[in-house]
Amino acid sequence: MSLRTFLNRLTSPNTKGSTGTWGAPRELDRGRVGRPQIAVDDHGNAIAAWHHRGEVEEGVYICRYYADQRSWDVVPRRLDSARTQAHAPEIAMNVRGEMAVVWQEQEGPQARVCARHMLGSAETWVPYPLTLQSLPGEIHSLHTGMDLAGNIHALWCLGQPGDYRVYTCGYRAEEGGWDPQPTPLGDPSPMPLFPQLAVDRGGQGLAVWCEEGADGRHHRLVASHYDAGGRCWSDRPTLVAQGRASYLRLALDGRGNAVVLWVEDGEAGIRTLHASHLNGKTIEWTPAPRLSAGRAILWPQVGLDGQGRAHAVWRQEAAGAMKLFTKRFANGRWDEQRTPLVEDLGQSRAHALSVNAQGHALVIWSQLQETQSSVCLRRFDGVAWSPRPLLLGAPGRREIQDPGAVLSTGGHVAAIWRQGDGGNAVIVSAVGQA
Repeated sequence: MSLRTFLNRLTSPNTKGSTGTWGAPRELDRGRVGRPQIAVDDHGNAIAAWHHRGEVEEGVYICRYYADQRSWDVVPRRLDSARTQAHAPEIAMNVRGEMAVVWQEQEGPQARVCARHMLGSAETWVPYPLTLQSLPGEIHSLHTGMDLAGNIHALWCLGQPGDYRVYTCGYRAEEGGWDPQPTPLGDPSPMPLFPQLAVDRGGQGLAVWCEEGADGRHHRLVASHYDAGGRCWSDRPTLVAQGRASYLRLALDGRGNAVVLWVEDGEAGIRTLHASHLNGKTIEWTPAPRLSAGRAILWPQVGLDGQGRAHAVWRQEAAGAMKLFTKRFANGRWDEQRTPLVEDLGQSRAHALSVNAQGHALVIWSQLQETQSSVCLRRFDGVAWSPRPLLLGAPGRREIQDPGAVLSTGGHVAAIWRQGDGGNAVIVSAVGQA
């Protein structure tokens, strides 16, 4: 398919079952900018966060989108304390619009996890960031989440070669303070761990990671649960599945159901995509039949709705090109056949998935067609995927990286991506209604 035909298909007028209405993309920042993150509440208000490195200093910046005004902040706001090591921000935001941002800092051998949050929904931030942990070493896989009451969880791995641990720290809205010290989860590991975190609206939490056995050869996936009533994490992790996982991803619904998705390397370079399900009533993990196999399976994503139904999306090599595929989990089983989201429209690059409580889903990805790079999006309306992708913005020669999107319960969508590289990248966002 030619580029002209591709663009004509994407930009033709919307029909029934289209992906929705969108405003014009907005440039939020440019220069030496890092991977952006975005979140949206049930009213369509959004927040974006990213790392910006200037000629003299670098820091963490945010920008707010106000749905009632249909506009972004004129100037982004800096959140860290004018340090020069703050980077890799992660956003926590609940459906009421309360929010927090956590990030990591590295100053020589010393690593820090820092956070800053709003005081309720009054759009007033605490006056200065708080350091949650400061230790020699390096930080991996920092995540955060927030429940409906405004309680916050942060999760990360910190350590040095031969001694890494998973830590968590929480903010309790009623007391108005963070835990005095982070809580270690599981046992120390000789290698870095890459935990994943999920928090539901009611405050229940789940952390999953892959740990190495005592013999150094056997690996297993384990999970730790957070009980909102008891305000504590489980004493010992529980077994999710055996095996060495990469590209680990996690989703949790409001009923205690969870899905873990991961890729495992096999013989002759063959990779397999696996899933395991947590029953919220029996608190038992059940491995699923493998979802896919091939020489290249990359960056699986998973999302759960409010009824225990899930979507999995991943990239996989097909006919010499990287394509985007999806499977749905419903009525206790996964689809037997994978559904291609990108067929003959070029090479699929980075992607992200978002699923809301109503069972709607949205996938955003970057795509290379001939010499043009573009951002595309498709939506699942609860029954089927939209018949064709929606093009966000105009294609260009600058490579598109780190696309992300969030689909709220009310159908509001906020998308973000980075375009370009080196010292001349641009962060762009588009906000719409699905």
